[in-house]
Amino acid sequence: MSTNQKSTPGTKLTPAQVEWQEDTPVSVEFDDIYFNKAGGRAETEHVFLNANQLTPRWQQLRPRDHFCIAETGFGTGLNFLCARDLWLKTAPADAHLHFFSCEKYPLCRNDLQTALEHWPEFKVACDHLVAGWPPAAEGFYTLEFDGGRVTLTLALGDAANMLAAFDGTVDAWFLDGFAPSRNPDMWSEALFNEIANHSATGTTFGTFTAAGIVRRGLADSGFKVAKAAGFGQKRDMLTGSFEQIDKEITRPPWLVRPEPQDNARKAIVIGAGIAGASTAAALASRGWQVDVLERRAEAALEGSGNPQGALYLKLPKDPTRQGELHLQGLHYSGQLVRCLAEESPDTGQICGLLSLALTPQERKRQQQLLDADRYPAELVRPVDAEEASKIAALEMGAGGLYFPEGGWASPRLLCRQLLSHPLINCHFDTAVSSLTYNESQALWGINDKQFSAPVVVVCSASDTAKLEPLSFLPLKPIRGQTTQAPRPAKVNNLRTVVCGEGYISPPLYDQYCYGASFKVNDLSSEVRQEEQEHNHELLARAVPTLAENINLETASGRVAFRATSPDYMPIVGAVPDLAWTVDRFDRLRRDARWTFEPGMKHLPGLFVNAGHGSKGLLSCPISAQVIAALIEGSPLPVTRAVADAINPVRFTIKKLVKGTI
Repeated sequence: MSTNQKSTPGTKLTPAQVEWQEDTPVSVEFDDIYFNKAGGRAETEHVFLNANQLTPRWQQLRPRDHFCIAETGFGTGLNFLCARDLWLKTAPADAHLHFFSCEKYPLCRNDLQTALEHWPEFKVACDHLVAGWPPAAEGFYTLEFDGGRVTLTLALGDAANMLAAFDGTVDAWFLDGFAPSRNPDMWSEALFNEIANHSATGTTFGTFTAAGIVRRGLADSGFKVAKAAGFGQKRDMLTGSFEQIDKEITRPPWLVRPEPQDNARKAIVIGAGIAGASTAAALASRGWQVDVLERRAEAALEGSGNPQGALYLKLPKDPTRQGELHLQGLHYSGQLVRCLAEESPDTGQICGLLSLALTPQERKRQQQLLDADRYPAELVRPVDAEEASKIAALEMGAGGLYFPEGGWASPRLLCRQLLSHPLINCHFDTAVSSLTYNESQALWGINDKQFSAPVVVVCSASDTAKLEPLSFLPLKPIRGQTTQAPRPAKVNNLRTVVCGEGYISPPLYDQYCYGASFKVNDLSSEVRQEEQEHNHELLARAVPTLAENINLETASGRVAFRATSPDYMPIVGAVPDLAWTVDRFDRLRRDARWTFEPGMKHLPGLFVNAGHGSKGLLSCPISAQVIAALIEGSPLPVTRAVADAINPVRFTIKKLVKGTI
């Protein structure tokens, strides 16, 4: 992909072709080594850690500060591993490092694992990296290390394109990648422009090369560049820092991020479902004291209260923002479930997922997806009915698509684990009836000041819009009923999640959970026999043997309400000042293309994380990280386009353009 093409999230990439020479990986395409045979770690420390003066800079950080490193070639991950190791040794214990790294030709998992065996001192991090290694598909993939102290976002794709999609300010650059003489396409004007766009006064860089194209490109984009002694036999390298220059702002002002709210480090989260528990955990892992208010007697008793839910995404034939979010969310939630399941196996399992083609319409859709040939096999591949049955250990009603990284989670157990952080204090049986802002104290008061904090995140599904500052949000509940039935002893246990017209997961506590009905404009919480029978009919078409052996008379049902938005994207981000926004951007009623001067006003410290519908297990955890980053002013773990697509202000802007507000 050239740097002037648009990014196409999810599209399969060409994996790196590696030749092993004396136990050292060499790129076949670029005929260059991945790390120095004479001392790879020492070279990283010289070229990147020392050139960016990371040791003294990190020793001077204040508690709870955040720092961002961006890199132009992840390779084997050695630079990341060395930076993480230094961070843990020198930075304050509650400071946060975000490491953003681009890679157009990712190693396959086996080559990565073999390469990392060179560094046994990093074994814990290496094992975590290999376990969380994403498919070779373009996009952002975020992994958490060390209890949230270190975040790694792997941006797979062309470096200039990935940086253009990145929302964050970089403190130090690791300009790595193969030498300009071997990989000239990467070292482009577009890349240097994006490096400048994401730098601030004092941002530093280090790079192994002293080539003129790199020196001139950095100097022309605003860096003060100097030569320094190279590593080993290499005579020169480059280092330097950014000198502030005027940058042209091209984004609509209503999409500007809110002012950081990271001084008080005290927040209230309303709601203890997946959205609320994920948000509270994301903030707590960054050193925030969090009070969680929940109207029910314990966590996850409403929309997040089903015994099991599927980690499942429906991939689009052509790129969409929803597909991009769900792909990023599948990877992030999968790593979260794997991590929590190490402590409590009942939390969930990444056991794969079958999406069966049970109808002519679904067969056509899946065939179109396969014909587009966009996605790598490690993300999704076709299976016939025979192979699907072998994967599931039960006869399947059809073939379809297999997602190796799919699985299931117990929302209730997931929430309990997330809320067990020592900095989280849960207040159950606490309904929230009012939310008001005291400007003189810069505090939000809840229930006539029963609780107060400078930051509040509302995560209460469709009830979110019942609070006055958020009443403009178009959230609606959709009723869904699931069926729970004892595991029949006469047939094999299902070994993978199966989705078709409904879904079913492997048994948990000797119970199967399957369904679910989908009822719009129906607020009844009554369990209905006809919906139990409907769920069973869906199961019979997907897994006939299992349905034949389940006695529906011994089954129970559960009703929950999903909260959705008109565009079926979640609502995640800072809450705009509605009256100010309508007045400020009133010109959109007459001219949707009008260019406005910079300026946006949000309600200070108020955020929302809601509207996740039936895909909350995918979108809630990664959205919680978006919320934490917005509050602190740190880099986002998702692309800028996804952040814009879930921004709460979008509904107000659309109404202004249509003249309906």
